[in-house]
Amino acid sequence: MNKFLAFITFLLFLLLLWFSNNKYQTCCNNNKNVIEKVPPVVVNEDSNNVTETPITKIENDEDTKTPPLFYKWNSNEALTSEGWDTKKGEIISGKSDSNILQIIAPYFKEEGKKMGIERAKNVFVKLGGENTLKNTEFKAKLIEFYEDAKTTQFEGTDFNWLVRNENIKEVDNKVLIYFPSSSSKKIENENIIRYLNNVAASLKNNDKTVTLSGHADNSGNAIRNDKLALSRANTIKNELVRLGIDASRITAISHGEAKPIATNSTRAGRQKNRRVELEIK
Repeated sequence: MNKFLAFITFLLFLLLLWFSNNKYQTCCNNNKNVIEKVPPVVVNEDSNNVTETPITKIENDEDTKTPPLFYKWNSNEALTSEGWDTKKGEIISGKSDSNILQIIAPYFKEEGKKMGIERAKNVFVKLGGENTLKNTEFKAKLIEFYEDAKTTQFEGTDFNWLVRNENIKEVDNKVLIYFPSSSSKKIENENIIRYLNNVAASLKNNDKTVTLSGHADNSGNAIRNDKLALSRANTIKNELVRLGIDASRITAISHGEAKPIATNSTRAGRQKNRRVELEIK
């Protein structure tokens, strides 16, 4: 009798194990609707810095939400989904007469930088081309290769509206504000006034700081140019303070004539060297 009860107990134990395993397989292993976030690094080829930018690897699943703009391995085609019209409208809304659109498309080392540029140009076509945008700049960003990169779709395009005119030029993460010869007074120009107002408005919404680096051409002596460059930086600082930005958030320094970005042997070159570089961190 005891042996029979022991046998029945053993069978019930096996049945319980089978039921538990079957339930686990059903509830826990059938969920394949996944979007995997892969954080490869983006290499800034203009410096030695490496910054992380999220690149989305898109699983081929009917329930996965496809991003508005994406690419496939070794193809320069800019592919779009049903969300593209909304995204396109958001991008175009930043257009004005005084700025240009910078399109930065991703590429892998094995594809070559040219692939990134071609992707950026094809995005331009998707935005409407020259019928919609007159001033556009194309760049490419190198991203680190990840597993399945050759078989999955991926995104990672950046859109930046940049100010470019005779008084202001946005380059990478800096803004160049030009000054007339031998002067530290703010240029009384609508372009600069509008730009500094926009900078002040954006700074009021965060706790970022500003570095202003003053520069001069090589006209005159180095000591005078050092003072002139600092005065130029302080001119921009005072304007931002007047617009409501706390002076403690703004640093003004001088490089004098030591860091020209153009030749000082021509008038056009000297004009480019008379500048303040504004950087927000």
